[in-house]
Amino acid sequence: MKYWGLWESASTMNQIISDYKKIKPNVDIVYEKKSPQQYREALVNQTQSGRGPDIFRFHNTWTPMLENILSPVPSSVVSQNEFKKNYYPTVINDLRNSKKDFVGVPLEIDGLALYWNEDIFNAAGITKAPTTWQELSQAAIKLTVRDTAGNIKTAGIALGTTANVDHFSDILGLMILQNGGDLKLPTDKASTDALEYYTNFAKGENRVWDETMPSSTIAFVGGNLAMYFGPSWRAIEIKNANPLLKFKVSLIPQLEGGRVAWASYWVEGVSEKSANKDEAWEFVKYLQQEETLIKLYSEAAKSPGRFFGEPYPKISMAAKLAADPIIGAYIADAPYMRSFPMASRTFDNGLNDQIIKAYEDAVNSVARGGSAKGSLDTASKNIAAILVRFTSSPPKQQ
Repeated sequence: MKYWGLWESASTMNQIISDYKKIKPNVDIVYEKKSPQQYREALVNQTQSGRGPDIFRFHNTWTPMLENILSPVPSSVVSQNEFKKNYYPTVINDLRNSKKDFVGVPLEIDGLALYWNEDIFNAAGITKAPTTWQELSQAAIKLTVRDTAGNIKTAGIALGTTANVDHFSDILGLMILQNGGDLKLPTDKASTDALEYYTNFAKGENRVWDETMPSSTIAFVGGNLAMYFGPSWRAIEIKNANPLLKFKVSLIPQLEGGRVAWASYWVEGVSEKSANKDEAWEFVKYLQQEETLIKLYSEAAKSPGRFFGEPYPKISMAAKLAADPIIGAYIADAPYMRSFPMASRTFDNGLNDQIIKAYEDAVNSVARGGSAKGSLDTASKNIAAILVRFTSSPPKQQ
């Protein structure tokens, strides 16, 4: 069987495969780590021509785009009840096709958390991370340092622009969801207010970020950014780039009285065209067992410069990582995670990248002085067309 992956090295996965062969000596699995660039198109094209993999990794937001090639998960592998009992609510929403069959099994959960620079916080006399957006806005102003000409030397937080805020689309998507907005049809007041709030961080004399700054990841690594939003794997990048940087990772800020977090994670699926569906699903069943997930995590953590594996996707495993200084925040927010196809860095040239472009245009329009309402009206029309192009369920006009 052919197994396409994206992030795990062949040495990590071959350890797992060799363990599996002890149980199923007659099953041969060849793992191939693919490049994320053009991966989705290659997966679809090769599957449709009969040359695709039996098992493959896909993003949680790709479910509607891959519906025709995803084999439903047999109840003997994970039943509907097991899905609901073992996995976080976002998984139940994200991984079902139009017939409500589950079509993928996650080996991880991830999303956004707040990274903050301890030295910059200490210098400003702030001892803990903000937990609400109001606290965050106030802290960002206090943490921003300017030179005599008024240029930002140390930014309070990376928000308000698109080109140099890594994961801007995830952050904006989260803000709209938290505010009660509709990401498919962002013509409501809640979406407009969220967009205005986002862009205000980079406007006027009190701005805490602007387009003159480097990319947010580089600024944070260099110690020129107090707060930064990113997924768990960014911590590996940051630690490798600047081992001396003192930072902590905390929960996503919330609006008073609410709790919504962001989900963006990868999943294992089986090809509808596979001649080995039963054997493929048996291996996926093995992959999602607790002992295998623990082994995957520890093998990944041994990889050069990795430090840790992927956050566990199962509710029953939350306690194992709850106290972890980096992953603990993602695990604590996992029950409240929601997703939408504006997840950054899926490289899908499809739903995500095109919807991100619609929102990017809206942010840039507001930055140039356009109205948030008008910008989102335009974005809404574009998003409706994108959803029609890539899914079987376009949004219903209000």
